[in-house]
Amino acid sequence: MAKKTVKYNNLLIVESPAKAKTINKYLGDEYKVMATVGHIIDLPKSSIAVDIENGYEPQFVTIHGKGKVIKDLKKAVPDSGSVYLAMDPDREGEAIAWHVRNSLKLKDPKRVTFNEITKDAVLDAVKNPGKIDENLVEAQKARRVLDRLVGYKLSELIWKKIWYGLSAGRVQSVALRLIVEKEEERDQFKSEEFWDFSVVVKDSQDNELVAKLKSRDGKKYIPTDSKEVEELEKLLGDSDYEVISVEEKEVNRHPYPPLTTSKMQQSANIAFGFTSKRTMSLAQVLYQAGYITYMRTDSTNMSEKAIKEIRTLVKEKYGDKYLPEKEIHYKTKSKNAQEAHEAIRPSDFSVTKDQIQKEFGSAHAKLYDLIWRRAVSCQMSSKKAKVLSVKISPKDVKEPEYVFSLGGEMILFDGFRKVLGGGKAQEDLAEISQIKEGDELKKVKFEKEQKFTQPPARYTEASLVKTLEKLGIGRPSTYATIISTIQSRGYVDRDGKSLLPTDVGRIVTNFLRDNFNRLVDYKYTAKVEDELDDISMGTVEYIPFMDSQYKPLVEEISKADKDVNKEDVVILGEAKDEKCPECGGKMVVRVGRYGKFLSCAKFPECKGMKDLSGGEESLDLDKYFKPEKCPKCGSKMILKNGKYGQFWACEKYPDCKTTMPMLLNEKCPECGNQLVERKGRWGKTFIGCSGYPDCKYIKKEKKEKKEEE
Repeated sequence: MAKKTVKYNNLLIVESPAKAKTINKYLGDEYKVMATVGHIIDLPKSSIAVDIENGYEPQFVTIHGKGKVIKDLKKAVPDSGSVYLAMDPDREGEAIAWHVRNSLKLKDPKRVTFNEITKDAVLDAVKNPGKIDENLVEAQKARRVLDRLVGYKLSELIWKKIWYGLSAGRVQSVALRLIVEKEEERDQFKSEEFWDFSVVVKDSQDNELVAKLKSRDGKKYIPTDSKEVEELEKLLGDSDYEVISVEEKEVNRHPYPPLTTSKMQQSANIAFGFTSKRTMSLAQVLYQAGYITYMRTDSTNMSEKAIKEIRTLVKEKYGDKYLPEKEIHYKTKSKNAQEAHEAIRPSDFSVTKDQIQKEFGSAHAKLYDLIWRRAVSCQMSSKKAKVLSVKISPKDVKEPEYVFSLGGEMILFDGFRKVLGGGKAQEDLAEISQIKEGDELKKVKFEKEQKFTQPPARYTEASLVKTLEKLGIGRPSTYATIISTIQSRGYVDRDGKSLLPTDVGRIVTNFLRDNFNRLVDYKYTAKVEDELDDISMGTVEYIPFMDSQYKPLVEEISKADKDVNKEDVVILGEAKDEKCPECGGKMVVRVGRYGKFLSCAKFPECKGMKDLSGGEESLDLDKYFKPEKCPKCGSKMILKNGKYGQFWACEKYPDCKTTMPMLLNEKCPECGNQLVERKGRWGKTFIGCSGYPDCKYIKKEKKEKKEEE
């Protein structure tokens, strides 16, 4: 058999097939481009897989299904020529390159990185290869091993002290604590009454203007109740008002920096409702197709080439007045921006949103447009506005001195907002700008509105990412994973865009705060991130770092194992108005696998308990069918909570074990049985016949036209 002719001399390996496809367009026949399809080795899920006694060495294994990938890559290694490892330019990419080198037993592979997948960037990287950065690999290993040790050891204890199947993570637990503590703030918040109080006045041209009460005797003043408002109205009476000051000034609003990973996630969540996970997934596709620069970055820096392209575009498309005299450079706020070469920007500014929409769809187009507008607008002129502030005071009331104010802002030049959009709409200041100091304004009427202070807002993904970044917790590449993990574990639920903790999330947080406060301390977690950065820069060594983290953890786990009573961990608080049905003593609210319930405070001595699921009072009887009696023994059926939600059970349990699902008050049109809500293979809810599999009727949903996010 004739030997196959190998056309290529060099092998270039990346993580993603999509990335390989894009790069393949730029390299000639001398190169073969292949993908690992992500990581090829990792720690096994079945064991801790860290040799603690021998320098905390991770015991990596080949990921299931990646044996063939490794085999194919080995076959593709050319006899002569070079192997290029072109993984992403961050710690994780460096670690994958290191894993590939070792798995393929490569002697001297060339490490290449590029911040954008364009022809020039790829060819330049291949011409100027480097070596694998062992310090970056060591930092990634430290993160992976530390997370494994903390996760496994803490989870084992949580299984013993709460219940099996729960877990804890080093950074995720800190993010969860933020959400729990925000909810605790809301629980403790006491709403207070206040009143908005304004006076409507008329100028000499009969224009009616509204001025809001701001101060009394030079101090900020807000009426707190209706009695105060009545007294104020009586005191001010029908007095006319004198203009005591008119302040007019021009202000410049400077453009915002280009997007970093966290700012992209925040902006996409606010503008489109995208989750952090979805935003990163969309950005990954755009990057791998060559349309944007690398999307995991905490730098606001942009290359000179990109800045020149933007300035040319602004001048040609919007005119000289939108182009500042000098280039604008932004300082990166993150003190450890080692994973970032540039801010996120388009690779080619001539590519439009419409082109992206045709190729990928509207969600990708929305994100691309956001990146494009933020990058272009960052090199544009400032917005100029005129701000007018007028203060007035009642003529007939000198003591105490009350001051009301009115004003507004008028855009003189839109500047960067021409591209970025948003900002305050232009207001007509023509009426207010006629007013001069000393003018007299006629009182028309008072306007008043009762209001109440609101509790602090829950975190959204956008505000949580902002807080994590501010506290130095996690890094750009970890935010999306952190948020999706605490939701998938059942510790956090969503209410619209808001994130709120579940009862289980609160229990886990309380346990960790009480027994592992060091681990969930915000400053401590940020310090660990800094030390991981120090490892990546070669100033901290791996084993001393791991010792400093692991040894205190073992001591804390040992102490908690001895001191913590399992029965106390799951208590949320005392049920003040409830008495134990068995002994008449106090009841406490406990959390079990299937929700909250009331239990005697003396448990396990007294095992009295009550259901806290809300019972039948909380059931929507217009929607759900209520069974009259047990079909087997004729006893009453009661509502219970289980692993998969609510269900009906015979009150004679365990003597009678009859159960029924939550049937709907709607009958199957084919067989007459009650319909029931079910979940499909991919978690989607649908309505089908309760007589399945004898009857396979499924109710069709009415399709609504919705714009894709």
